[in-house]
Amino acid sequence: MSDDNIMYDSPTEFLHEVAEKKGECVAQSVIPLDDGTYVCACSCEQWEVIAPDRWKGLDLARAHTGSL
Repeated sequence: MSDDNIMYDSPTEFLHEVAEKKGECVAQSVIPLDDGTYVCACSCEQWEVIAPDRWKGLDLARAHTGSL
């Protein structure tokens, strides 16, 4: 499978790849919190922020990875 393809056969395959590349920016998350904000984090384990909304969280994740 090509590294530039974001489609995976299964979530398990994706999670295995993330685990294999620990410390690299291969996966970001934007997760809602009870107070209406979103916690944003990266698989590199060097980046975690709170965003006021999902869209800002996605923008921050893109900025973190340089994909803006």
